[in-house]
Amino acid sequence: MKKLAIGLMSGTSLDGIDAVLVEIDEDHSKPLMKVIQFHTYPYDENLLEKIRLNMNPNTSDVRMICSLNYELAEAYSKAVFSLCEEAKVELEDIDFIASHGQTMYHITEESGYVKSSLQIGDGSVIANLTGIKVVSDFRNSDIAVGGQGAPLVPFAHHFLFASDAKTRVIQNIGGIANVTYLEKNKGIDEVIAFDNGPGNMMIDRAMKLLYGKNYDDFGMIAKKGKRIEELFEEVTSLDYFSLLPPKSTGREIFGDAYTDYLLKKYADYDKRDIVATMTHIAAYGIARSYRDFLPINKIDDVYLCGGGAHNQTLVSLIKEYSGIESVHQIESLGQMSDEIEALAFVILAYNTLNNQPSNVPNATGASKKVILGKISPVFRQEENK
Repeated sequence: MKKLAIGLMSGTSLDGIDAVLVEIDEDHSKPLMKVIQFHTYPYDENLLEKIRLNMNPNTSDVRMICSLNYELAEAYSKAVFSLCEEAKVELEDIDFIASHGQTMYHITEESGYVKSSLQIGDGSVIANLTGIKVVSDFRNSDIAVGGQGAPLVPFAHHFLFASDAKTRVIQNIGGIANVTYLEKNKGIDEVIAFDNGPGNMMIDRAMKLLYGKNYDDFGMIAKKGKRIEELFEEVTSLDYFSLLPPKSTGREIFGDAYTDYLLKKYADYDKRDIVATMTHIAAYGIARSYRDFLPINKIDDVYLCGGGAHNQTLVSLIKEYSGIESVHQIESLGQMSDEIEALAFVILAYNTLNNQPSNVPNATGASKKVILGKISPVFRQEENK
């Protein structure tokens, strides 16, 4: 039996809504997931600015967050309509939508606040606008049993890429970088995964304010600059880098507020050097986490996915800092880099709809395995006559 599903992902990099159409072939001991169509739909600039403002505690507004919860659901629904039109698939042929939502804030340990995570873009709104059942809000079940609600993609990484022959590292570089260590011939309970630290987030912010561009294309600006030692030391001495896993992070540590402070403090330095240093910081954070928290000598191959995988300077620096030369693009394993995260949430939602857990307690710190997400069903008049 075959099903069709759509995965929606909008990450901390805020580069748009990733939408993937997936065919699920259930006629196997492990379902086969085949990507049929993928597209990234950029956020409308007005909507993007509102998201940015409300991710910052100093500029957020509860009324705007309330409104954004609906506005984002409408944007996600439009992405579903567009993807189906491009793929020439009817809405009624889609079995379910998996929507990650937009993370507004993620609290792992903050004085005076309870561990929590807020993703907006309401699933029930998407369900009723599209007429398709939606699974959304994946993180809170894990947090309820003591986890951090992140990272969640390790389950999908194991599903897609675990090998009996080689020990693989799947390194995602989005706004935040996260790693999944898949030791050869090991099950899901032996997976090691955590957030390394900043990925593209600080680089992109520097590019936006210094060059008026959304990102450093192929790392060409960073390639022309040199590392500013004082800036490098200031960031890499943050407690997060030495914090033992399980651990996760986001804009609350490495976001615009902190990056803007650094850009102001080091404003007298060459712009290229600032971008280069932000790139060094991301690469160092990734490589240091391998040395500190993974059995690095067992690693056969590192596979990169996410937007940062296209930054050639960042990739070169990861090799340099880690000493690992066997670093590849995820495409060599048969998956497109930009599709992975949206596809991952289809896999998680599939488990949810089949009453199966899909968190990895070893990665999140949860006390047990749980079923992730909330299901928003739809009422079809013709089915209830």
